[in-house]
Amino acid sequence: MEKKFSTRKVFNKAIVILNLIAAAGLFISQICNYISPAVFWPASMICLSYPFLLIINILFVFYWLLQMHRFAFISFIIILTGFRQLTLVYQLKFKSTDIHVNDKNSFSLMSFNVRLFDLYNWTGNLKTRAKIFSFLKSENPHILCFQEYYTSESQKFKFENNNSLRQLLKASNLHVEYSTTLQQTQHWGLATFTAFPIIHQGRILFKQGQTNFGIYTDVLIKTDTVRIINVHLQSNHFKEKEYRFIEAPDSGSNEEILQSSKSVLKLLKKGAIKRSGQVDSLKKDMAASPYPIILCGDFNDPPFSYTYSQLSEKLNDSFLEQGSGTGITLVGTVPFYRIDYILHDDLFQCIDFAVLPVRLSDHRPVMAKFLIREK
Repeated sequence: MEKKFSTRKVFNKAIVILNLIAAAGLFISQICNYISPAVFWPASMICLSYPFLLIINILFVFYWLLQMHRFAFISFIIILTGFRQLTLVYQLKFKSTDIHVNDKNSFSLMSFNVRLFDLYNWTGNLKTRAKIFSFLKSENPHILCFQEYYTSESQKFKFENNNSLRQLLKASNLHVEYSTTLQQTQHWGLATFTAFPIIHQGRILFKQGQTNFGIYTDVLIKTDTVRIINVHLQSNHFKEKEYRFIEAPDSGSNEEILQSSKSVLKLLKKGAIKRSGQVDSLKKDMAASPYPIILCGDFNDPPFSYTYSQLSEKLNDSFLEQGSGTGITLVGTVPFYRIDYILHDDLFQCIDFAVLPVRLSDHRPVMAKFLIREK
């Protein structure tokens, strides 16, 4: 009996040490989002570990509670210190995902990375573009912001989207900017469609990456001029090899595992550093805006990242106000993060928000409904 008690005591000591390491890791992950990857790039890797460290620490809390032991406070206190971080990951609200736009005093905005309307038939379904159009018509928001937008005047591709969408939607005023044009007929870029008059528009360029940029569209909503900023920040550019490794990191030979892990780390590092520079440039443009802002788009970073902490510093997150659940916007198994956002100035009151449950791209669209507060 004494030997059994001694063995359990030694085991618990080992668990305490592991618990302290996990709690320290969680605490560090909760503060790393304020460190620019351009200054210390491993900070971005630590940020990505936050949800996993959170789960581990929750398990430690339950382990000690089952033993009625005070050590449960080790992880519990650390989790509480990062409570705001926890709310970024999960919102406990019970509501419908159907957003109606009938209220004359409100307006709706959708942000959607459409993955070129499935130009290269990634989905294996030639009807995907038609399905996207049908979905957009059914939702019919006042403002639509597209990332990975594509249009072509070439009859070969039959992807003339500019006029087709203007005829389909009530948001018929178009601001489109291209990062790439081939043969003067095929265009890749960003597009913002709006039902409100456009009074000014422009482009936000980044030194870090030519294909990633932003556009701003100043629209007149009743008597208020509002700046809509639509951005697509740097991707990690994972290829099939990297995705296979992330999904099954223990498959393949030791040499293949080592090479794949190095490749994933290299791409994560490169992406994080480029995004940090883009974020710093974007913040300067936002600060210079003469009008209240709604910022939306594909940030390619989770809410516990440097990207999010900087861009949401002076803006409100529609998901935190009216969202529910995890808000995951990426379609697929990995990585399972929220990377598409609608952030806004204090002038706007978010009265509804949803991640719409459609699988028409590798991103789910996000949609918010706003009222303009009385001044």
